[in-house]
Amino acid sequence: MKDENTPKILEERQTGSAPRFSKATDQVPLNLVTVKREAPSAFRLDDPGTWPVVVQFLLYPKTLGGAHFIPFRLLLVVLMIIFTVQLMRDGYDAWIAQYLHCLNLPVHETGHLVFSIFGNRVLHSLGGSLFQIIMPLVFCFALWIKPRDILGASVALWWAFENFIDVAVYIDDALHMKLTLISGGTGAEAPYGFHDWNFILSETGLLLKYDTIANAVYTAGYVGMWLCVLWGAWSLFYYWFYQRDSSSSW
Repeated sequence: MKDENTPKILEERQTGSAPRFSKATDQVPLNLVTVKREAPSAFRLDDPGTWPVVVQFLLYPKTLGGAHFIPFRLLLVVLMIIFTVQLMRDGYDAWIAQYLHCLNLPVHETGHLVFSIFGNRVLHSLGGSLFQIIMPLVFCFALWIKPRDILGASVALWWAFENFIDVAVYIDDALHMKLTLISGGTGAEAPYGFHDWNFILSETGLLLKYDTIANAVYTAGYVGMWLCVLWGAWSLFYYWFYQRDSSSSW
């Protein structure tokens, strides 16, 4: 038997739900904020801030001197062009190669002393040629990284690549050993190990590939020297068109 009061009780339970307490946050209007992202500025030569970081690092020159230095700096670029053409035309027989060899030779011999600390005969022999390239690189980074003297750095780097030509001649002589060495004789007349590159390539099993290696070093030297010419010329171009008017003196 159904209780007649049951529907009434159920109805009261359904309508008698717990009261809802409103939170304070319900009264706060929701304001959506739209953040606008600014589009990156277009690349402009006169504004280094629009350049990619790598491009700034490689190509942005700080102003380091007044306009009266321009003729001297222009002369350096012209000389790099002339000497590069001479080296490509005459190779080791170019007078600039012979002159710089007199500067490179003491550096070469110092490299043997420096690399002798490793106690390895191959590294000892290789150290002379490596040091010829390392020393100009030290000057290059000293002028480039902090002072940002790109032209000065390009001249030092050009010297490093010129040393590639000096080393390539030595490599090219590894098999026949006809060059006159510092002892006054040729490598063929000296004991085994006295001719650096004959010893290096013999010990590494690459002696019969001496000409391929020499040609690769020659190519790297010529390409590198022309890139240095462009790098130095760029610094003059940028100064003349974008920095000259904004600074009275370096």
